[in-house]
Amino acid sequence: MDPDVDLVWDFFKHIFPEFSVKHAQIYKLLWRLEPLSGEQIEKDTGISKATVYKVLHELILLGLVNKTNFKPVGYYAAEPLKVYNSHAKKLAAKLEYGKEKLESLLKNSSGLSGELYLVKKDGGQQRLILKNTRADAGTEQLIEIKKAVEKQIEERQKLKEWAVYR
Repeated sequence: MDPDVDLVWDFFKHIFPEFSVKHAQIYKLLWRLEPLSGEQIEKDTGISKATVYKVLHELILLGLVNKTNFKPVGYYAAEPLKVYNSHAKKLAAKLEYGKEKLESLLKNSSGLSGELYLVKKDGGQQRLILKNTRADAGTEQLIEIKKAVEKQIEERQKLKEWAVYR
């Protein structure tokens, strides 16, 4: 296999999940000045006629390949670097948007709040973990827990004293 085709496939498969080695092979072949016919692509790649036309149709739909408006119909790659950059930017924006949405979803999820849980491990060991990060509770969290427990004990003591004086 041509190492350049491998590189094209390696870079484009992340932007277009349906991009196969055959897509890369045909697409790289079309990086020429003159358009190529389907028959010429079939001859140069050794890929069957049906597969060539299927892949060409998919590449056209992805915006990577254009075809001529005259007979015989020819196919050519439309500014590969510009098209790659455009699609890469769209994908980066989509990934960033997805990251923001997931962060928002996690923050608002009742199942992944900042609650602490006591987890028992094998051998009877126990540890406190933060549910949202699955990390051990640190010193700061333990101090906060201690203060909250002391406050609750103090409030209960006051209630008992109040009940005794009544």
